[in-house]
Amino acid sequence: MKNNFDDKMADIMLGEAVTALLDENVAISWVALTDRLRSAIENETDEDRIRAGLRAIEEVRREMDIRAGEKAVTAGAAKLTEQKLH
Repeated sequence: MKNNFDDKMADIMLGEAVTALLDENVAISWVALTDRLRSAIENETDEDRIRAGLRAIEEVRREMDIRAGEKAVTAGAAKLTEQKLH
Protein backbone atom coordinates (compact mmCIF):
# COMPACT_ATOMS: atom_id res chain seq x y z
CA MET A 1 0.00 0.00 0.00
CA LYS A 2 2.86 2.36 0.81
CA ASN A 3 4.35 1.95 -2.64
CA ASN A 4 1.04 2.85 -4.28
CA PHE A 5 0.80 6.01 -2.15
CA ASP A 6 4.40 6.94 -3.02
CA ASP A 7 3.71 6.41 -6.73
CA LYS A 8 0.62 8.61 -6.59
CA MET A 9 2.46 11.32 -4.69
CA ALA A 10 5.32 11.25 -7.21
CA ASP A 11 2.79 11.56 -10.05
CA ILE A 12 1.20 14.52 -8.28
CA MET A 13 4.58 16.19 -7.86
CA LEU A 14 5.36 15.63 -11.55
CA GLY A 15 1.98 17.06 -12.51
CA GLU A 16 2.51 20.12 -10.33
CA ALA A 17 5.95 20.71 -11.83
CA VAL A 18 4.67 20.43 -15.41
CA THR A 19 1.72 22.70 -14.63
CA ALA A 20 4.02 25.30 -13.09
CA LEU A 21 6.27 25.25 -16.16
CA LEU A 22 3.27 25.60 -18.46
CA ASP A 23 1.84 28.45 -16.37
CA GLU A 24 5.16 30.26 -16.67
CA ASN A 25 5.31 29.56 -20.41
CA VAL A 26 8.61 27.71 -19.97
CA ALA A 27 9.57 25.06 -22.50
CA ILE A 28 9.13 21.61 -21.02
CA SER A 29 12.42 19.71 -20.99
CA TRP A 30 14.02 17.06 -18.83
CA VAL A 31 16.31 19.68 -17.29
CA ALA A 32 13.51 22.17 -16.62
CA LEU A 33 11.40 19.43 -15.07
CA THR A 34 14.13 18.17 -12.75
CA ASP A 35 15.05 21.73 -11.78
CA ARG A 36 11.42 22.49 -10.95
CA LEU A 37 11.12 19.33 -8.87
CA ARG A 38 14.33 20.18 -6.98
CA SER A 39 12.99 23.67 -6.29
CA ALA A 40 9.71 22.22 -5.08
CA ILE A 41 11.39 20.04 -2.45
CA GLU A 42 14.00 22.59 -1.33
CA ASN A 43 11.71 24.35 1.12
CA GLU A 44 9.24 21.50 1.60
CA THR A 45 8.69 20.38 5.18
CA ASP A 46 6.29 17.49 4.53
CA GLU A 47 8.34 14.28 4.45
CA ASP A 48 5.89 12.52 2.13
CA ARG A 49 6.18 15.31 -0.44
CA ILE A 50 9.97 15.39 -0.15
CA ARG A 51 10.14 11.63 -0.69
CA ALA A 52 7.68 11.94 -3.59
CA GLY A 53 9.72 14.73 -5.16
CA LEU A 54 12.89 12.68 -4.94
CA ARG A 55 11.07 9.71 -6.41
CA ALA A 56 9.76 11.90 -9.25
CA ILE A 57 13.28 13.16 -9.97
CA GLU A 58 14.49 9.56 -10.15
CA GLU A 59 11.67 8.70 -12.55
CA VAL A 60 12.63 11.62 -14.79
CA ARG A 61 16.31 10.62 -14.70
CA ARG A 62 15.42 7.01 -15.50
CA GLU A 63 13.32 8.16 -18.45
CA MET A 64 16.17 10.41 -19.62
CA ASP A 65 18.54 7.44 -19.53
CA ILE A 66 16.09 5.28 -21.47
CA ARG A 67 15.64 7.97 -24.12
CA ALA A 68 19.39 8.53 -24.38
CA GLY A 69 19.89 4.79 -24.85
CA GLU A 70 17.24 4.67 -27.56
CA LYS A 71 18.90 7.56 -29.39
CA ALA A 72 22.29 5.88 -29.16
CA VAL A 73 20.91 2.63 -30.56
CA THR A 74 19.12 4.49 -33.36
CA ALA A 75 22.23 6.53 -34.17
CA GLY A 76 24.36 3.38 -34.16
CA ALA A 77 21.94 1.61 -36.49
CA ALA A 78 21.92 4.62 -38.81
CA LYS A 79 25.72 4.60 -38.95
CA LEU A 80 25.73 0.88 -39.78
CA THR A 81 23.18 1.47 -42.53
CA GLU A 82 25.23 4.36 -43.89
CA GLN A 83 28.38 2.26 -43.89
CA LYS A 84 26.70 -0.54 -45.77
CA LEU A 85 25.41 1.82 -48.42
CA HIS A 86 28.84 3.20 -49.29
